[in-house]
Formats: sequence, C-alpha cells, structure tokens
Amino acid sequence: MSRMILAFAVSISLFTTLAFAQDNPQGQRFIATQPCEPVANMAKIVIEKYGEQPLFSAQGIQFSAVNDKGYTSDMMFFVNQDTGTWSLISLYPDGTGCMVATGREFEPYMGPTY
Repeated sequence: MSRMILAFAVSISLFTTLAFAQDNPQGQRFIATQPCEPVANMAKIVIEKYGEQPLFSAQGIQFSAVNDKGYTSDMMFFVNQDTGTWSLISLYPDGTGCMVATGREFEPYMGPTY
C-alpha cells in the first residue's frame, strides 16, 4: 500500500513539473519563501553570525507569486570578503527585513563587460 502511495506522489510531482515546464519552457519563474523579521534582527544575523558587512544598497522590486503585483523596497547586499558568504536583504518601510537570497563563493566579477 505504501508503494502505491509513493508511486502516486511521484507521478503527481512529475505531472506538476511537466505541466509547469510546458507553460514556462525556460523556467524563469518560481515560488520562493523569504524569512522576514525586524530589520535589526536580520542585520544582526548576517553581521554577527556570518561576519558580513554592507557592500551596496539599491532600490529593488519583487513580484508576488499570488497576484504578480510588484513590491518595491530598499535592498542591502552584505558580503564577507574573507569567507565569500553573501546575503541580499529587502528592507520595507514598516521596519521589516526579508532575506531574498544568501550564498557563498562571492568574488569580484572579472569577466567581460556587456
């Protein structure tokens, strides 16, 4: 019985993936979760835990997966140049900060300019 349930779950997963791939053959869109907290808490995590420091700030826009509405925010990009970790945090007017993305192996871009 459990093998039937597993097979059913796998087939549903494959069907959903194939349906999404047909609607969006290049895969540019996906649904993501962003942890959000007060900006001070979010900054404390990246600064104290990972030793990252602000590299630049910018205006950003993110689109809702629910209604495709764009939400603008300030963005802060933090890096630790010694360890190569980085974080991108969106900052909203109500004092909320959301972790857009994090990663490692940050290094200056030395490739061609376009």
